[in-house]
Amino acid sequence: MTDKKSGSTWKSFKEKFPWKDMFLGFLIPKMFFLYGARHGMPFLWGAIALAWCVGVFYLHQVRTHKANFFAVFAVIMIVARIIVVIAGKSPRMYLYVLALDNFVVGVVFMVSLLFKRSLMQMFADSASAQIPREILASAYYAKAWRIVTFVWAIVFILFALVLVLLKACNLRIVGLVDMLASWPLMVVLFIFTLKFPAWYWKNNYARIKAGDACSHEEEVER
Repeated sequence: MTDKKSGSTWKSFKEKFPWKDMFLGFLIPKMFFLYGARHGMPFLWGAIALAWCVGVFYLHQVRTHKANFFAVFAVIMIVARIIVVIAGKSPRMYLYVLALDNFVVGVVFMVSLLFKRSLMQMFADSASAQIPREILASAYYAKAWRIVTFVWAIVFILFALVLVLLKACNLRIVGLVDMLASWPLMVVLFIFTLKFPAWYWKNNYARIKAGDACSHEEEVER
């Protein structure tokens, strides 16, 4: 029964995940900027990408009354990459800006843990997945997303530290490390984000049910 319910939770979350928001708000503007950077027009296509993000954010806000966090995330990364291009003539500055880019993103995730809902829980709530009521009502729902958010924060901060430790390397090596490590890391993080909560809830489902039963008994006694 537990496996069946956790499986349906995972299926619902996967189906309800805002793939369209991620594609429009994050992937498309990133492709715009990468195209411009490859063809020697980073500022023009960077401006186009930023305008796209603002447009997507505004239209999504008007239509759904919810923020497109993917667009916000894309703006942060694109602005940081534009600064990297400006600092490209100085290998040391290029390196530090790359490190600062990753560090700032990590800090944003870490700071969100100070609030009631972590950044990843905000993404999850916007997905409107059909998650069982007992999971949503339990502390394990928020805990799963807090763990995911913490992992994102640590990965970005550690990657920033790795870039700083590469200060003795030349610009090509630093750029190669950034290119090879950043995208695979993002893919791994997205897979972890989609897989971990369902695994976590499945392994704690007995405790979730026990907590739900206790809450129900308390309500009956009242």
